[in-house]
Amino acid sequence: MMTATIPHDLQPAWDLAGAQVQAKALEVALQKRLFEVLIEPQTVEAIAQKLALTSNKVSVWLELLWSMGYLEKLEESHFGISVTTQRYLLVDATQSCAQAVLFRLQTLRQFGEQFESLLSNDATTASTSDISPAWAQAAKAQIFEEQRAVTVPALERILSRYKALDFDPNKPLHCLDLGAGAGLISITLLQHFQNATGVAFDFPATADVAKQHIAEAGLSKRLAVQSGNLNEDYPTGQFDLIWCSSVLHFMDRPQQVLQRIAASLAPKGYLFLLHAEHSSDQQQAAKVLPFYTPMMMKGNYLPQTEDLSRQLKSVGLQVLQSEWLLDFPMAPVRLYLCQKGG
Repeated sequence: MMTATIPHDLQPAWDLAGAQVQAKALEVALQKRLFEVLIEPQTVEAIAQKLALTSNKVSVWLELLWSMGYLEKLEESHFGISVTTQRYLLVDATQSCAQAVLFRLQTLRQFGEQFESLLSNDATTASTSDISPAWAQAAKAQIFEEQRAVTVPALERILSRYKALDFDPNKPLHCLDLGAGAGLISITLLQHFQNATGVAFDFPATADVAKQHIAEAGLSKRLAVQSGNLNEDYPTGQFDLIWCSSVLHFMDRPQQVLQRIAASLAPKGYLFLLHAEHSSDQQQAAKVLPFYTPMMMKGNYLPQTEDLSRQLKSVGLQVLQSEWLLDFPMAPVRLYLCQKGG
């Protein structure tokens, strides 16, 4: 008997069609707090009764979520939650990303519904002042969750890999978190470098969110908060270390921002620049473009491969290391570790 071992060329297109059903199944699970119901394993009938749904339809829904890895099948026809769900998708979990995942599912679906009209629309980039209120709200919800569960652990792994940075142990460091969001990166940097002070910078309303988290961490005396629109303003001071993640997308003149970053770095200071890129490698591009196409359609900036490397060198920064990070929210980003000459 002959068995086909290679998928048909059309399988990726069919997978895309099926992914729409998977996305909606997860969205509804988060909206109805299904995973909270399943903290203690339940039968299909018990789940249906608690959610006021039809049991035979619920059975199909649960089987789909099980196939996606969010549920486990247990003895006596019970369903429970998987380890990933327990860690990230329970609303009250210490690393919960339930709000963030729901937000991503809904906003990307909404973009998909607008895709055709955007193709014939001359829409320009929304000004940074227009996105400021939404950014502050995001800092309280999805940005906070993703920083806590994803970006902070990634930062800790990055710092452990670059222990050899030649900071003078007798000299206090001054750090800048440019585009601080919820402020958790700023907090992590100062917890890592015990002799450091720092500045967290973002839109005024977003900076207020960061300020609250900084106060809760007991770091208000070491970590200042500055605010403004980075297209027009820049934090004051000179810094030994700057962290800048996914900020250039929203800048009118990214090169000018890089010039300001270089100017504010102290001699021999370090820049950690993290940014998604439009790779010339098809497989790598496929991991990035679904998440960044909505912004690109609105005129936002996504650099091509090597664009940032050239721009960093043009503003006088040496690129010491460049690598793709796969453990970042939504899509891979490229990390550039740069140093200013001394």
